[in-house]
Amino acid sequence: MGNWISSELHDLTPENMSLLLEHKIPAIRVQDFVDRKVCDVVASRLLEMRFANYDHLKDIPVHQIGLCHNQWAHDDKSIYFGKCEEAKRIVDEIYHELNIDPVQMVIQSIRDNGGRQVSVFHEDGFGKYFAGAFRSFKGHGKLHADHAPSHISTPWSVTKISKQLTWNIYYCAESDSGELVIYDTIHTRENDKLKVEGDYYFPYEVLEREDCVRIIPKVGDLIIFNTQNFHEILGTPDGNRISQTSFIGLREDGSLGLWS
Repeated sequence: MGNWISSELHDLTPENMSLLLEHKIPAIRVQDFVDRKVCDVVASRLLEMRFANYDHLKDIPVHQIGLCHNQWAHDDKSIYFGKCEEAKRIVDEIYHELNIDPVQMVIQSIRDNGGRQVSVFHEDGFGKYFAGAFRSFKGHGKLHADHAPSHISTPWSVTKISKQLTWNIYYCAESDSGELVIYDTIHTRENDKLKVEGDYYFPYEVLEREDCVRIIPKVGDLIIFNTQNFHEILGTPDGNRISQTSFIGLREDGSLGLWS
């Protein structure tokens, strides 16, 4: 028997946020979260920009604009936090004169519709984390899971969480590229032993069952899913799949925190 009580995508409600955190549903989808005309402007700006590599991961087909905490999580904290202001400035410039702040829109939507207190994570002595990186996928994002307490050995505010989700708003999406596949298998310390040595991904043997949900991203949609469920991206080398995203962590007090 699997974990999911339904294989459908669900609306953003307090009940569904709780079910998602407990691995009982595969994902939440809010259609047309960002207006299509705004998405087209943002997409045109993004396609003209240079995306940086994820240098800490081998052969991962992902590039970014903004800041990835995991890339600097094993360095002194001052290095990551020293990059936050510049990352935020770049993202603000992408939205110049559009009069929207999608990170705050996500926060407000989770508060109003998801029934959870939520804010950007804060690190004592350093300040707020960066949230809302842009990621471009070209190729196959192999089977993996994301959970800061399992993957980061040094103590940060984000390693004190118990559950981890992610949100994505899509600005570039194609009908035949960039499919998100979420599996009904939860990452644990036990199955972590199967991870491909020296790499970020897992063999398909880690999956406890074939049950999965396949999501074709649509421009303007907001997708929230549990990153402790194994997942992969089925892209093509020539495809354009760009989203803005951050992780969402469940704190001890039941509130949620965002970081990228």
